[in-house]
Amino acid sequence: MEATPFGRTRIPPRLAERCPCPRIACSPCLALLCLASFYGTPRPVSGAGLALMEQGVRELGQAFAGAASSYEDGSSVYFNAGALGRFERPMLSVAGYILLPGTRFHDGGSRMSPSLGGAPLAGSDGGDAGVTTLLPNAYLVQPIAPGLVFGLGVNAPFGSHSAYQAGWKGRYQNLSSDLKTININPSLAIRIRDDLAFGAGINIQYLQASLTSAIDFGTACFATLGPLACSAQRLLPQQSDGKLTLEGNSLALGYNLGIHYTPLQGTALGVSYRSRVEHRVDGHVDFDVPGEAAAMTGGGRFTDSAARSTVVMPDSLEFGFTQQIGRQWSVSAEALWTHWSLNRELRTRLASPAGDLVETLDWQDTWRWALGTSFKPEERWTLRAGLAFDQSPVRSGRLRTARIPDSDRVWLTIGLSYQLGADLTLHGAYAHVFFAEAPINHTGSTGDQLIGRYQQQADIIGLQLDWRY
Repeated sequence: MEATPFGRTRIPPRLAERCPCPRIACSPCLALLCLASFYGTPRPVSGAGLALMEQGVRELGQAFAGAASSYEDGSSVYFNAGALGRFERPMLSVAGYILLPGTRFHDGGSRMSPSLGGAPLAGSDGGDAGVTTLLPNAYLVQPIAPGLVFGLGVNAPFGSHSAYQAGWKGRYQNLSSDLKTININPSLAIRIRDDLAFGAGINIQYLQASLTSAIDFGTACFATLGPLACSAQRLLPQQSDGKLTLEGNSLALGYNLGIHYTPLQGTALGVSYRSRVEHRVDGHVDFDVPGEAAAMTGGGRFTDSAARSTVVMPDSLEFGFTQQIGRQWSVSAEALWTHWSLNRELRTRLASPAGDLVETLDWQDTWRWALGTSFKPEERWTLRAGLAFDQSPVRSGRLRTARIPDSDRVWLTIGLSYQLGADLTLHGAYAHVFFAEAPINHTGSTGDQLIGRYQQQADIIGLQLDWRY
């Protein structure tokens, strides 16, 4: 059993009911809110920690370089609310991404607790734990007066999903992990001067989590009752596995601020801040206990109970720069700081006498750096390319977990835009993400040691349609 931060609710609430299609065509705002009802798919991690960078396909083509200084599509609602002050026409941006992650563990001597002899952990290496998924987001920009613009976004800023083979070596630390967020972000921007705009927004964020792991009741019995008593009950290490399931959800609020400045013709600067969002997750923990281990449930151990934990999605500060060079070229740069050090530990408080479940993270703050360029060979076409380095919050192999085997990564991206008509623009982008090899030497709650290395990569394909109506 591994300590985890989330509880369980048996019937998670829905944020929105499915909308009838005829109403979608009548109202861009309604269509945007209705999109929230489709955020039921799992999300693999592509940014550092739990972050999801896929918030705009146009920006993906440049590795998100200049995302905070751009104001050409609706994703400004997310990247910099201040940039909304530059919009003079309403716009609806709808995007979808296919995320193709690959996550493989390679064993390097994983073993049981040294106190029980340190025998090798039985099982496979777990197969490919990555999950191919579809990720949507959408943004509405609506001027309501000269220099005053409303924005609304629906997206998923954080998420994670992994699923291993049932009998793999690390089953006592993770079988599956699925964390989803839905963020609804109304914003308002005002153009203070011709060269300066300010924006602010509210983030209504829903979080849902489901985590499972196996429990080695044989090892737990040996540690409490002793080998002789446990052998008599046929409770042997790695031969009497049960299962732990934690599920829970939370609704919390945050805010975002942004400034957009154009000091010279063709030069744009942007600064954007997104606040931390503190989730108080209420839920339930369920245990599947094999029949021969029924005696282990005495005193409230391994019994179903309510659970509560606090999960903090970190605040971040983003700086963007874009410079137009002639009529055809532009260059962009981006720096993103994320306050991951808020996550020192993840603690779940159980209503039963079993006590708290605690997972030490000791994460560090991170920086993401990106450079990008765009080229406009003719009026309808724009080509883009980008490069980014994304730092991991995980400090060492001892703190790396099978739930989030995170490591530093490099992004290489290309993209294009094609103007379908006076009011319609189609964006496409592709990214390949190279992960640094990630060693792991993590000890579970029963003393088992998952030792080896992770190899990861990810491919991302995105399409986006902008409609100026």
